[in-house]
Amino acid sequence: MKWYAANRAPITERHVQAIWYDPSLRPAQLRTVRGCEVRVVDPGVWNLESGPDFRHAVLELGRDRRSVEGDVEVHLKPSDWTLHRHGDDIDYRNVIAHVVWYQGDPPDGLPPRCVSVCIGNFLRARNDFSPDEIDVAAYPYAKLPATERPCERFFGKNPDFGLEILREAGCRRLYIKARRLQNRFLRTGNPEQVFYEEMFAAFGYAKNSIPFRALAERLPLDELPATEEQARETLNSVASLEIESVHPWHRANVRPGNRPEVRMADAAALFTGGKPHHAGARFLAVVMANVIVPYAMARGVVKEAPRWLPPECMNSVTRLAAFRLFGRDHNPALYSGNGILLQGLIQIHRDYCLAAHPDCSACRLVAQLKDMCREQEI
Repeated sequence: MKWYAANRAPITERHVQAIWYDPSLRPAQLRTVRGCEVRVVDPGVWNLESGPDFRHAVLELGRDRRSVEGDVEVHLKPSDWTLHRHGDDIDYRNVIAHVVWYQGDPPDGLPPRCVSVCIGNFLRARNDFSPDEIDVAAYPYAKLPATERPCERFFGKNPDFGLEILREAGCRRLYIKARRLQNRFLRTGNPEQVFYEEMFAAFGYAKNSIPFRALAERLPLDELPATEEQARETLNSVASLEIESVHPWHRANVRPGNRPEVRMADAAALFTGGKPHHAGARFLAVVMANVIVPYAMARGVVKEAPRWLPPECMNSVTRLAAFRLFGRDHNPALYSGNGILLQGLIQIHRDYCLAAHPDCSACRLVAQLKDMCREQEI
């Protein structure tokens, strides 16, 4: 027993993430390292992609319970913020809480409204706490509340009903995108330039969509050189001289084929009549759902949202929404082969889950589902 006690697995960053996320592990009363009261209204959405560990968290600070919303980054030590160079990364500008396990002075470079919370101070002295009892592999998906989610009661035993709801939500998402494009047509009077900017944003993916859109605005379609080589050189020149200082490229954890220079070369090829060199099936799925189909709907070429689109890759949002809707043991093949259904998962997450997570107790979708079921006698 002495050997076992001396060789227990040390606490890891994953443990601290689980503690922050799970209200059964997280201390009810927290304070910042400066002594300010912290109440966790919502720990945020667990982010399994690049960027802060949790998105869209809601905290109440101080005795007056001032509400703040933003991202949360978790580390073992305060100095890890500097070590990982988050202060220079635009993805971390909306971090409102830096949560650590070990005590230390807040690091330099935290966003202006970010508070520091040493969560380890509240747990290390407790006899009833042991990191060995935390099943870190169970987070975030398997560690949903023990009871079934409200939506699962409707969809788990009737997946066809769930798929229809997803399809309607996916179509709604496309209509929203189309209306947004129509409004831009009215403002600019130039649908072709709007399409050009939307495609550039898609070439940047989520990480670099802002600088790519800014690049398309600075070098509009009617000023783009006619040849692929000249267009590529001009795009690179404008990006380095005028865009990067205002909207720095996100280069951390970016695949070689998604580097800004590569994506600019693809954009230059596409808009000078050539073929993008690195635009595969995944990119086609992205632009179909986010640009081409909404644009066609906005121009009136496509009258209704299609019932099928090429599927994008699953991400943390679609996985979490699917777990809540269909339960832990459902088969992802239900929806993973249809981009419209995946768009529906994203829309349901935005319309309902963001306002109700993590325990779904305040979800507005449930009341609507009950009404629908009564009408359809499901």
